[in-house]
Amino acid sequence: MKRWTLILTLLLAVTGVLVAATPANAAERQRCFPETGYCVSGAILRYWERNGGLPVFGYPISELRIETVENWTGPVQWFERDRLEDHGSIGVLAGRLGAQVLDWQGRPWQSLPRPTAIPKECQFFPETGHTLCGKFLEYWRRNGGLMRFGYPISEPMTETLANGDELWTGTVQYFERRRMEYHPELAGTRYEVLLGLLGRDVYTAISDRCAPPAPFLGPTTRAYPDILGCPAPFPKLAFPAASQRFERGAMYWVSNPPSLTPWQSGNIWVVFYDTARGSLVWQLYPDYWREGEPVSGGMTPPPGLLEPIRGFGKLWRENPTIRETLGWAVEPERADTAVEQYFRGGAFVIYRMNSDRVYIMKPDNTVEDIQRIR
Repeated sequence: MKRWTLILTLLLAVTGVLVAATPANAAERQRCFPETGYCVSGAILRYWERNGGLPVFGYPISELRIETVENWTGPVQWFERDRLEDHGSIGVLAGRLGAQVLDWQGRPWQSLPRPTAIPKECQFFPETGHTLCGKFLEYWRRNGGLMRFGYPISEPMTETLANGDELWTGTVQYFERRRMEYHPELAGTRYEVLLGLLGRDVYTAISDRCAPPAPFLGPTTRAYPDILGCPAPFPKLAFPAASQRFERGAMYWVSNPPSLTPWQSGNIWVVFYDTARGSLVWQLYPDYWREGEPVSGGMTPPPGLLEPIRGFGKLWRENPTIRETLGWAVEPERADTAVEQYFRGGAFVIYRMNSDRVYIMKPDNTVEDIQRIR
């Protein structure tokens, strides 16, 4: 009898635990965001709310799920500006998205310029060899410092970033976990320093989601969804470019970031009319010309025509097929600024900002040369 009494007592105790646990789990608070369709709860919600909420992290852009990141596996949720990881007893930590983005752009932080002097008002970090000054230092200290942002991994620099359908050019600084952006037009407000949308950029890059098209390309590319497919992340925004017309075609150049393939300064598209196909076609070549090499080959063109120079000239001289196909240049090389984006369907789209023209380099190597669709 005593034995059955003991068993019954244990069963009631276990049942009591289960019953007590059920309401607690069922009542776990969550916040859902119709803007993206995702909810946040538990330790990550508490961290999100206590450390700045929407201005700091942005909206959630994924569900909570188990992922392996940086040699650790556990619960992860992505936000527009961050990736939050629930490390249990250690707490919630943020991912090293600043360093990851620079790596993916071909600009590892170890290759970025270091300061030659350290002003008194700045803080120097020997761990990375970089400084932190002014508004960025104030924001860093006020909003969590090393635990929130990590060490600075760049000096302040000027960058052009996508801002919806427009471009924004300003001062940014990269940290292990974040990118800070300085907006003097918002001076005196809480938005004078903003945090970049690195969570969105990295999450899009590693998932099957479509990245948004680069500014100026949206209206055009939406007209060719079946041909282009999804835009790849990290387009070139407002990069130095050039163009030159020839007797039977043209060349277009868009530069690379300086630290990406330093032996190749950019891409050259050769465009000409293919009579067999009855359309404009494109061929892509790397630009191997470097400063300090001969600018021209010293050739004598027919009257009224020109020998191309620099990268165009080197490719033209060293490739007889291109030289025969294009003929001589009919105008000097023209400097430009361009937006370039690769599409997962195998196409490139280039927007020449000075002339307001879009070139769609299709996967079948034909070219659509159009005035930008507005």
